[in-house]
Amino acid sequence: MSTRGRKAELRVIEGGLGEAPEIPQHIPAEMHAEWSAVVGDLTARKLLTDSMLGSVEAYIMALSNMRLAQKALDDHGPLVQGERGGLKQNPAVSLLGKSQSAVQRLSAELGLTPASRSKQGMGSGSNAEDGEHERTLFDL
Repeated sequence: MSTRGRKAELRVIEGGLGEAPEIPQHIPAEMHAEWSAVVGDLTARKLLTDSMLGSVEAYIMALSNMRLAQKALDDHGPLVQGERGGLKQNPAVSLLGKSQSAVQRLSAELGLTPASRSKQGMGSGSNAEDGEHERTLFDL
């Protein structure tokens, strides 16, 4: 599934959240570190606003679902026994695919992928403010 048209560009927002918000109650405990990492990164780059928190929550929940689906596939395999004794696709296959698509799309929208970070205004907050560029393999 692809999206048409131009992708939205994230920019530093004046008045963005200055500190990381609390972890919502419905975020599973095993995803708290991921929440803190994503929110901390977006806050440091001055990209996080109240209106973005829903996208961050959706990203974290999709990542959690992706991990749960992969565990179910690891435990039970891609085929399971149906009601009539025949083999059928494990429902976790569908959940895994949908969750992977959501994670990929949301991580790009939030500027969490290397490709989205390479766009103007998406670099790390510390180097961007100093007028320096991020080091890449080509700089070494």
